[in-house]
Amino acid sequence: MTIRAPIPDLAAGERRLEGAVAHYLGRVLRLRPGDVFVAFDPASAREADATAVRVDEGAFTVRVGPLREGRARAPRDLVWIQGLAKGDKMDSIVRDATELGATRVLPVVTAFSVVQLDGPRAAARMTRWARIAEEAARQCGRADPPVVEPPRSWAEAVAGAGAAARFCLHERAKDPLGPGLARALAAGSSLAFAAGPEGGLSEAEVAGAAAGGFEVVSLGPFVLRAETVATAVLGAVRVLLADSAR
Repeated sequence: MTIRAPIPDLAAGERRLEGAVAHYLGRVLRLRPGDVFVAFDPASAREADATAVRVDEGAFTVRVGPLREGRARAPRDLVWIQGLAKGDKMDSIVRDATELGATRVLPVVTAFSVVQLDGPRAAARMTRWARIAEEAARQCGRADPPVVEPPRSWAEAVAGAGAAARFCLHERAKDPLGPGLARALAAGSSLAFAAGPEGGLSEAEVAGAAAGGFEVVSLGPFVLRAETVATAVLGAVRVLLADSAR
């Protein structure tokens, strides 16, 4: 298995790493001088082969080779708007969205959101979600982890989705997701999906999404858990994109 590690501001040459990356390479993976891994820059989606040079207490020195464009990147812009879910469910959603190709994740405060994030708490969650996205990208071999944006209102998220094809997932919608998604994928459109938390979306929120150009669609007769919806939808997108690339 190829070892991958995120290194911000990646550049060719020798570099001393500290903190979480040094701990991961030196303590977790126990790399030694001469061992080779792939370094990638989460911001630029560039990567390079890197060689361990020296392992010090609390630091790790590497030699980075010539940079190249990351090999595995999201095939198109894909926004996931998620009503804030309880406990570690948001962690799972961010992780799965990263592995399945989302390029932006927008946490939103909805009418039925139990979680309420104030300034310091929101900042801590943002740091945590960014780290989860980086770790998931590293593990799945992706060069461009998604941007996890600060929590916002439902109206702000709907207005800022910015995709050509937009879908609001609602269990009581009459139209299924499949046909609209198939048309959007065939057209090469950028995509945005909006989903609620455990309690779903209010009628006003659904109406606001429809007014903002979202197709209100369902995933069928079963009511899915909040953290399952993202996996189901983005997994379907990934499968269909892989089929169309053949």
